[in-house]
Amino acid sequence: MRRAVIVFVHGLFSSAATWGKLIDQISDFPEIRDQFDIELFEYSTPRLAWNPLQRIPDLDILAENLRGFITNMGEVHERIVLVTHSQGGLIAQRFLSRTLSDGRATELAKIRRMVMFGCPNNGSELFLLARKALIPFTRNRQERELRPLQMPVVEAQRKVMQGIVQATEISSTKCPIPIVSYAGDSDNIVAPASALSIFPLREVLPGDHFSIIKPDAHGRLVSAMRRELTQALIEPFPEKFSDDLPAYRRLPKDQDGGFLIEQELLGPIHIRANTMNAIPFYVRGGPVEQLSNVDIIVSSENTYLQMSQFFKASTSGSLRFAAAVRGAGGEILEDVAGDHLISWLRSHATYGLPVYEGTVAPTPSGALKEKKVHRIYHAAVVSPVAGTNNYTVNPLAVTRAVHNIFALARQEREELGYPFRSICIPLFGAGRGGISITKSFDLIWDSLMGELEKDPSWEIHFTARRRQNFEHIYKLLEAKKERGAP
Repeated sequence: MRRAVIVFVHGLFSSAATWGKLIDQISDFPEIRDQFDIELFEYSTPRLAWNPLQRIPDLDILAENLRGFITNMGEVHERIVLVTHSQGGLIAQRFLSRTLSDGRATELAKIRRMVMFGCPNNGSELFLLARKALIPFTRNRQERELRPLQMPVVEAQRKVMQGIVQATEISSTKCPIPIVSYAGDSDNIVAPASALSIFPLREVLPGDHFSIIKPDAHGRLVSAMRRELTQALIEPFPEKFSDDLPAYRRLPKDQDGGFLIEQELLGPIHIRANTMNAIPFYVRGGPVEQLSNVDIIVSSENTYLQMSQFFKASTSGSLRFAAAVRGAGGEILEDVAGDHLISWLRSHATYGLPVYEGTVAPTPSGALKEKKVHRIYHAAVVSPVAGTNNYTVNPLAVTRAVHNIFALARQEREELGYPFRSICIPLFGAGRGGISITKSFDLIWDSLMGELEKDPSWEIHFTARRRQNFEHIYKLLEAKKERGAP
């Protein structure tokens, strides 16, 4: 028995046989064959139901059927990956939604990835009028929910977005699971806009509604599956959150024992950026104010470029305090990072209004210079939601920020004569931004390797305060090294 299992869920008017060619090809890879069992979830999906003694099961019934199937898989496997096609994605979403509504979200913890191909998230309009006309005769309950904007589908998606995609920890009603949507570029049954829908992890592959899950000479489907399955093996299990205590008695996250109280260092891990150069990567865990011997530290800021207050436990607040010049009694004599950032805003933007997402502003390092930290770069990545304490993260803001960090570093190295060599980068948006560690790392990585391929003169440091995140980043880097990144 292998430690992980892939559960394949077929679509409308289909069967488990539709996965045959894909399973054959991915099973040729030892890292998949040795780590994953294969299970096929099959259900009744006839075109017609003429027999009055039989009925076509609706999505709620199929969701309960899938729940029992998944429960059996979880009893013998450490990790589960759901791979769906077409209507199979709606069934999986309904299963997740109903489990959340029942207060049983902890049962979902072993599902470490869900991959949907051609899922009609916003419905399918192909032959819609003809399908409606046939419904009274065929009594097909499944087809009804493929119509655009069906309330049960919309409600399931809403619960999945709130309780799965946007979740950061596990409770009775929440469980973070990465959900990836793939669309076929020539799919006329489920348009790409419907397949991609609201899910932030998305990609378009060559093919129509049926060929998108059939391996072809281009090899992109198989490559995508290998990537998703590799991610599922290293995706961390969600942190547990106690529902038993009232909110006022729960420990703040910075007191729950998951934080490193002293700096720890892992590395170097050498990863090739091009055919000639290998870049040294390090992972630094612990309080960011204890960092030393790093030329540039990057701070994740909001789009107003307003740093957190000194007493906040955030990276921004900690860096602001560490850079400040203090008197003998600990009083702030000069707010170096905060004051210089305001000056930069008044000179380069409009103070009090948001800057463009991905903007990077430099400030001196203040007292951190004694620890051989020369500059602090402030990257505007998270956008405040008006009237709330919440933030959103545009993935493009992360990739723009990475590009702008290196552009600024090269400019200052040339114009100011700073011998910059090392940059320390946080995982943008993985705190108040609400995106997962893996998602943030992936967004940074693609842009980062593009910069390092052109200019391999840098060493890169990632930083994390939680031990779990510290160790997870190291595993992600090790996986990149083993795959021969980029």
